This record gives sequence, C-alpha cells and structure tokens, in this order.
Amino acid sequence: MNCNPLTSYADWVSTVESTWSSTAIQRTINAYIDTLAVSIAGRDDPPVGIALQLGERWGAGNCRIIGHSQQLSAPMAALVNGTAAHALDFDDNFDPAKAHASAVLVPAILALADERDLETSRLIDAFIVGLQILGKVGQSVNPFHRSRGWHATATLGTIGAAAACARLLQLNATQTAHAISLSTSLCGGMMSQFGTMTKPLHAGLAASGGVQAACFAEQGLTAGADTLHGSKGLRQLMVGPDVESLAEQMRGKAEHGQTMQFNTDNIGAPVHIEEHGLKVKRYPNCGSVHRALDGLLELRQQYDLTPDTVDHVLVRAPAAHLANLMYTQPENPMQAKFSLEYNLAVGLLRGQVTLADFEPDVIAQPETWQLLDNIRKQPVDRLESEFPTEVHIHLNNGQHHQTSIAMPIGSLANPLSQEQLWQKYNGCVQPLLGGQKAADLQQALEQLNTRQSVRSLLDLTR
Repeated sequence: MNCNPLTSYADWVSTVESTWSSTAIQRTINAYIDTLAVSIAGRDDPPVGIALQLGERWGAGNCRIIGHSQQLSAPMAALVNGTAAHALDFDDNFDPAKAHASAVLVPAILALADERDLETSRLIDAFIVGLQILGKVGQSVNPFHRSRGWHATATLGTIGAAAACARLLQLNATQTAHAISLSTSLCGGMMSQFGTMTKPLHAGLAASGGVQAACFAEQGLTAGADTLHGSKGLRQLMVGPDVESLAEQMRGKAEHGQTMQFNTDNIGAPVHIEEHGLKVKRYPNCGSVHRALDGLLELRQQYDLTPDTVDHVLVRAPAAHLANLMYTQPENPMQAKFSLEYNLAVGLLRGQVTLADFEPDVIAQPETWQLLDNIRKQPVDRLESEFPTEVHIHLNNGQHHQTSIAMPIGSLANPLSQEQLWQKYNGCVQPLLGGQKAADLQQALEQLNTRQSVRSLLDLTR
C-alpha cells in the first residue's frame, strides 16, 4: 500500500466496500439518534442563535436547520447544526481522536445529503468511513496533540468530516486526497476556548470545513500531497518538533491505538466504530468529569450518603483529565460544564447531574456553592488507560469510602442500553418538539438504514 498516508487514506475512502456489520450499522444509527437529540436540546443556546443569524446573512439555501424553520446553504447548515450538536456538551466522545466525533460528522453529512436529496441509508456509510479516517489521523498525533492544547474536535474533526463528505459525494481517490489535504487548511481550535461560547462553535466550524473541503475538491480544487506527514505537515506542526521522541515513548504502550505514527496498513481493520465505539454521555458536561462523577454517584447510592455526612471528596485522576476542568468556581453555565467542583457538588447534593443543573439560576444556588470547597483533586501524571480515576469520600465520622472507575458509563466497556439511549432522547426532544413529533422522529431514526428521504427526516426535527 502507498506509504503516503494522505493518498493511502484517500484510496481506502473511495474504494472500500460498504459491507458493514450489523453492529457497526446499529452503533452508527445510535450516533445519529444521540446527536439529533442533543442538537434539538441545544437549539436555543446563544452560540447557535448567533451562528444562525449570521448564517442567514452569509448563505441561504435548501438545507434544513435542526430545531428551526430556516434553510441555509450546506456549509452554513453544517455550521449551525454542528454548533447546536456541541452546545450543551452532551454529545459523544471518540477516544482514538480525543474528539467529539458525531457533533462534527453528523451535521456535515446531513447538510450535504439534504442539499443533494439523498436517502438516509447513505448517511450510515459516510459516517463509518469518516470516523475511520478521523480515528486513523487521531492515532497518529495523540495523545500529545490534545494534551498540548489542541481541541481535536476542531482540528481532527475537520479532517474526518472531509473524508465523510468525500465518501458521501462518491469522489474518486484523487479528489478525496485533495479534500482531505484541503481540510488541514480549514482546521484549528485550542482548548483555551473551553468554557466559552467558542467551544461549541468549534464543532460547527469543523463540520462546515469538511463540507467545504469536499465540495471544493469535487469542483476541481487541488491541494498538497504532504499535508499530513511532511516536514511541514499536520503531525509535525500540531504535535511539535519532538514528535519522533514522543512517538518512541508511546512504543509498546499506545492507548486507544495512539501510536503517534501514521498506519497505512489495514486501514479498515479493525473498524473503529466496532473496536473503539463512541462514548455516549450520561451527563451534559465535559467528558473528563464523567469517571469521577460515576464513582461519586456509585458511592453515594451504596452508602446512602448526604452532603451533611461528608467532610470532603478527593478525586485522583490523570492530569490530562483535570487540566480540562479548569473552573473551580464557575460563573456561568459554560464554565460549570468544565468544573470538577461544581459537578461533583451537584452529584453529591442531588444524586444526578442533568440539563437543568446548568441553568444560570441553578448554578448560583448557595447550597451548591457551599460544597465547592469540599471537592478536592490530585492530578496523576499517567495516561488514562494506565490510571483509573479514584474517588475517595471522607465522612465527618472518620469513615472513608473509595472506588476506582476505569471507563465511564456510556463507553464501550459500560454502554448505555438502547432503552437508556431512548430515555436520553426523550428527555432532550419531547420538551421542545412535543410527544407526537418526538415519536415520529424516533420511528424515522429507527428506520435510518432504509431508502427514506433525508429531507423528510430533517423536517421532523424542525
């Protein structure tokens, strides 16, 4: 196989047979269920409104906007819908890329499929292929790409979206290579934006960038051949000049397949949607808090704990996780989603963390703030696969309870059931669309792998 990763990946994207397993198909359908649900719930978030307002000025078209009546061009629809998908931080995570995969792939694929009036079965194939490339590129630069401050949803997500859109448009290998290459010129985003309105916009920009890259390539725009692996390519620039020594450090202990090297052998094996799956979120907040929150709620229920019986909670977790949770005293809903202290205080107080806990008046409640100082943390300089998150609860009477969580609820090791996924869907969708329309959309999503119209599907979200 060609050792240039760009052309190797493009060859695979354009030629692989769409003979996916029932597991791959069902997990992909679930990704669409989850993403549309959280997009509908996020439709009124301020960044979505701003993106929609500007999208109307920048590009009218025939593509539907989830939760709204307007129609925009494909790039603008992907921008708005991608922002909505990530607005509540309730969308899934994908470990090989350290990115929010579906919040980028689903809006990009839907926008182009809507524009071209395609059938819903085409959505599944494009997602599986795009996720594969997103994972392959992610494994070549992570974990250090993300630990050094790049927001992989914005950077690597754009590349995965370009591959997915190239597959959907049935571009040939040369066009697909140009699409993937061009996408590296449209990707960017730093973790310094966490807790701000720009973070959800990252997903929208990545989705829009993927659409644009594929459409430019379809029209004949060309791009460089060394943009992934060259001396001035993505791997070198978005990891750092010490990339080779870092790759050597990962030899023999790669987590989530992250070897820090481009793998051009067996590009489609294993299929990432099967091997790694997607981490569907149980809570609407940063995924870095989920292991700690799972552990806290487990101990709370097991020992019937209440805030007045607890002296303090200590969380020992990989430093990379705690680095994402930078707001010890959050001032708004966006910051609260990236606060270990706030989320564990809410979990201890209420026994759950829901969308309602991120309303401005709820965040300011004094009973929660009184618990913030009781949540303590200790970073551990280990990879997340090497060190499970430890939760230690110290009681006022001197007793101590602890647990360790290696994988959160919603991960492949501890997945949500289909019933739990639909419960999440209904909690997101019914309050905004009503019971009947939510039921109609559910029926359409259950039949995603059929020849129904993408436009008809999206009409049910509006």
